[in-house]
Amino acid sequence: MAGCWWSALFSMKRQRRTKHTSHYTVSDSDSDSNSADNTKKAATPSLNHHRHVDWSHGGQRVTQRTSYTSLARSPTRRRSTSSIPSLHTISTSSVDDQSVSNDSLSEPIDLEYLFAHLESIQDDPHPRNRTASDRPLLQWQDDVKQCLDELFRLEGRGDFVTSACPCGAQNQPLFRCDDCFDCRLHCQSCTVNYHARHPFHRIRLWNNGYFSQVTLKSLGHRVQLGHEPGDVCPSPKPAFADDFVVLDLAGILELGVDFCGCSRALPHHIQIMRARWYPATTINPRTAASQRLLRHFHVLSTQSKISGWEFYTSLSRITDNTGVRTPKDRYLAFMRMVREWRHLKMVKRGGGGHGIKASPGCYAVQCPACPQPGKNLPEGWENAPGKKGWIYRLYLAIDANFRLRRKNVSSDAVDPSLNRGTAFMVEGSEYQRHLSTFDKQHVEKSDHCNNHDAVKLASLKSRMGLAATGLATVDCARHDMKRPCSSGDLQKGERFVNIDYLFNSTLQQNTPSKVTASYDIACHLDRKLNNRFASYGYDLTAHEITWAIPKFHINAHHEQCRADYNLHFLPESARVDGEGVERGWGKSNRAAGITKEMGPGSRADLLDDIFADHNWQKICALPGALLAKIKKAVPERDTQVLAFEELTVSLPSVETERWRIAVEAWEADASQPNPFLINRPVVSQASVKRQLMEDDARALQEGSAEVLHEKLSASGMIIAGMELEELQLRVKSDHNTLHIDAWAEIQQLYMPMVAAHRAALMAAPGTSALAHNIPLLLPSTVHPTISCPPFFLECEWRLRYAQAHDALADLRGHLEVRLHMYWFKDRFARGQRQNTRAGSIVKHINDKLHLDAERYRVAQRSLYMLSGKLHKTGWQEHLRVLLDSDIRHISEGKDGQSEGRRELSWIWRVAPPTQGKDASNDALRVEWCKARARTHRWTEEVDLLLEEMRRIIAYHEWDRQHWAALVNTETSNTSTFHEGRNAYALRQSSIRRRMRDVCARAWHHVPAWLSFGQESSEASTALDAALQWASVSDSSTALDAAPVVVLPLFLVLTSAVHDAGLTVLTDDPAIPTLVWPEV
Repeated sequence: MAGCWWSALFSMKRQRRTKHTSHYTVSDSDSDSNSADNTKKAATPSLNHHRHVDWSHGGQRVTQRTSYTSLARSPTRRRSTSSIPSLHTISTSSVDDQSVSNDSLSEPIDLEYLFAHLESIQDDPHPRNRTASDRPLLQWQDDVKQCLDELFRLEGRGDFVTSACPCGAQNQPLFRCDDCFDCRLHCQSCTVNYHARHPFHRIRLWNNGYFSQVTLKSLGHRVQLGHEPGDVCPSPKPAFADDFVVLDLAGILELGVDFCGCSRALPHHIQIMRARWYPATTINPRTAASQRLLRHFHVLSTQSKISGWEFYTSLSRITDNTGVRTPKDRYLAFMRMVREWRHLKMVKRGGGGHGIKASPGCYAVQCPACPQPGKNLPEGWENAPGKKGWIYRLYLAIDANFRLRRKNVSSDAVDPSLNRGTAFMVEGSEYQRHLSTFDKQHVEKSDHCNNHDAVKLASLKSRMGLAATGLATVDCARHDMKRPCSSGDLQKGERFVNIDYLFNSTLQQNTPSKVTASYDIACHLDRKLNNRFASYGYDLTAHEITWAIPKFHINAHHEQCRADYNLHFLPESARVDGEGVERGWGKSNRAAGITKEMGPGSRADLLDDIFADHNWQKICALPGALLAKIKKAVPERDTQVLAFEELTVSLPSVETERWRIAVEAWEADASQPNPFLINRPVVSQASVKRQLMEDDARALQEGSAEVLHEKLSASGMIIAGMELEELQLRVKSDHNTLHIDAWAEIQQLYMPMVAAHRAALMAAPGTSALAHNIPLLLPSTVHPTISCPPFFLECEWRLRYAQAHDALADLRGHLEVRLHMYWFKDRFARGQRQNTRAGSIVKHINDKLHLDAERYRVAQRSLYMLSGKLHKTGWQEHLRVLLDSDIRHISEGKDGQSEGRRELSWIWRVAPPTQGKDASNDALRVEWCKARARTHRWTEEVDLLLEEMRRIIAYHEWDRQHWAALVNTETSNTSTFHEGRNAYALRQSSIRRRMRDVCARAWHHVPAWLSFGQESSEASTALDAALQWASVSDSSTALDAAPVVVLPLFLVLTSAVHDAGLTVLTDDPAIPTLVWPEV
């Protein structure tokens, strides 16, 4: 199995075409000796054995045939390292792979080597020579004149200048059709007769030496509705005023339309639909659109987000691009038909025509990979063991988009939604009722984390002239698909009253009990969520919700949030990043220019259609997407597991066991101490000032204090001086006055020599007389020029040390705020006014950063001056010289550094010195916990991908059975309606079956990929046999013909055995028997 599987995998790699060239070596020696032997040796090139695999697809079976050929080895091509069987060991030139085993190879394939080097296999490093066919545009340049001549030839009559009409008429034929296959000219009568079945073709008349456009209606052509083409109605009724316009891909066409006026004639709009047109109105219609046009625009608008106006203008220009004969304006009718068409298609594919009653979210295109009870989860999934039940967890991502705004035009009464909450947008009336009731409540303000600015800054958005400032949504975080009943308008900012309603709305849509939800400000949203939901009347007891912050946004949060809400650390998170909803906005935002001008109903219906198309494209891409993920996840999992095992072995077992207990306790209960967080001792100026005041009070009680001023002690004088120093830094920018005379008089009492020294410095020319430049001459500045008591030096040292840490803490906080402001400005700020306001805030933050840096540099210089006298060492290891390049966010590297080479700035690693052993243990603990988390997340990713593959196949099978069960469920008055409904249900069932089979074939080798390079076990042997049976069985084989394999539960939950069409039982008596859908 492994050998055949490896051959299949290797043959899938793209092979470069090579030239079949033999290389000969000719000696230039003049010697004739042994010339025959030399010639013979030179003329015999070395050979390489090549393997060629041919794949044959016949019905549901795929066969392969391998051929081996010998070709001369290129002298510039490196020798192949793989072992290929010699041609002498193969009896025929072509053998069936099923009959070739590893034993027939000249040397066995080293599976472990191939597994380790699979990703390093590259294409031929020597490209082939280019030919003319590789650059067709350059080749075409030589044929420009020939192509141009052919276009000119079509402007004339070509080979039919003297030919007569095929009907034999004596008159010269003058009419040619631009849309018919031939270019022959016909007479008027033949032209009209030939186009009885092609009323949309464009006719041209040869007149005055050129072709001019004419309409079929002007030639006497009539379209008879209600009868077969060519039949004559005994009592035809022309359209009102004989004015009927049809919109088609050929343009905006005026047709002569006659309705059937027989006694049993159908209504006019039904006659139009029987002709595969769509009427603009149901009463006296005068406008229609061909259904092929509506289908074309439907796909084009969801894919390219083209507006209806641009498309209609294109049709108008196709009809007449000169402005001489502008077609009749039917733009409003076209937009109305498009909207009705979107709704009909949504109801049709949602089963609305087969008796399924409309309910919230029932017509949404749902993610087949997400857990959906009753559809793709096995029976008894609720009772799965805790360590395996996590794979039934649902992952959600919440976000808002302020580009999808809507102007304050129209109203719900004038422009109601046709979908009414049956897809992705929530029902408008209930949503507005909730907002009006709780709009003024739950306005909470908190500054516990920087990311609270996401709410405050979003409130800067102007509401002038807008009915909706944006759109909030809840997506599937694993597969980036919109959830049913998950999207709604925002009135101003990302208010919790909006987010709570949308989150609760999507939780009601067939959601499992365990949910992981990510949100940019989850650390704030989570704090009083239960209280808010209780006031709304919502019940959260049925769901166990774990909150997280997306991986990109988490860097803008405080350290505590980065540890508590990190998807890298949270258990059962796999490799979810939570940013998929952000990526999805890139496609939806292209429709922002269209939706902002719409009414509320039109906008909601269009967004429903766009989101449905987005989900469907994602579903179609799932086979390749999940296959690519599993190929990446398995090697990465093995790498991380090996690295973690090596790290664990290198550390004391007692410590790792203690860390394991701690991290498992936090994973089970988030209220326990977080092992990923280092408890750094806090050194602040406030605490040092308090300690100095306590020391002064103690000295006064003991009578040992030297008091020279009635209000300030020596330490108080230094504290006041440092506060003045900080004020000098602040007033330097606004040039406010600063009076320091009073403090200078107090300083002179404790340091008598500084007055003369200050006077000398201020007498020097320059700007020293300005208030912010007056030298304060603290002990660190005047030492050793002026002798100071050691107590003064020690007191300033303690204050400066705390000042440096305070400045770094402020610097880090302002960097976090600035990063978030940059993100907010790029994402939401549009227009001069908003960009100016956001730019002013960024400038203000940059000013604060500059002030923080200056405060730190002053403190660091003072520490340097004091360290020599006080014999302080080791402090410079964590309080370094601050360069401008060091002032960057934790997520930023130096200029020119890539993500893989990003170097963390030292300002984020600094911490006050603690006991060396404790600090080392904390760092090792965090690194060990992170290595363990990486191992668990990649292991979870592999297990979850396998479960998602199983769920997708199970969902397609459930959907197939669902549509098959709808056959004959809806009775109609006529057999044609009944047959049509059954045909649609059968077609949808067939589509789901084919999608299921495509997924099964795409992932057929996934179990072998997981066991690659490992020893076979009893379970893997049984799985291998089952897969071989599945590969030779026809897809129509009944379920009861499949073998029954009993596997342990962990294999049932973590492997793709169900993809092979097995009936799987469990040998775990604690779990009920799992019954899987029929394949």
